[in-house]
Amino acid sequence: MKKREFAYKIEYEVDKKSKKVTAVIPELNHVSSFGDSFAEAEANVKEAALGYMETIMKEKAEMPKPSFHSEGTYIKIFAPTNA
Repeated sequence: MKKREFAYKIEYEVDKKSKKVTAVIPELNHVSSFGDSFAEAEANVKEAALGYMETIMKEKAEMPKPSFHSEGTYIKIFAPTNA
């Protein structure tokens, strides 16, 4: 099975009350997760994104294409492809 690298933009938000960091990947159906730090939130959202991508593969749907890169933080994910 081939693996391909995907780079998706991550958006972060910090809850002022709880101090938890939320990470969202809009291009992957707004997959999100949270953590006590940016690194933990990023690791958790990467795991959620891989699960979402596995579902896409099982349904034999096309993997969402990353949009044009602009300023911001991007996460690289190596995922199997149907091709």
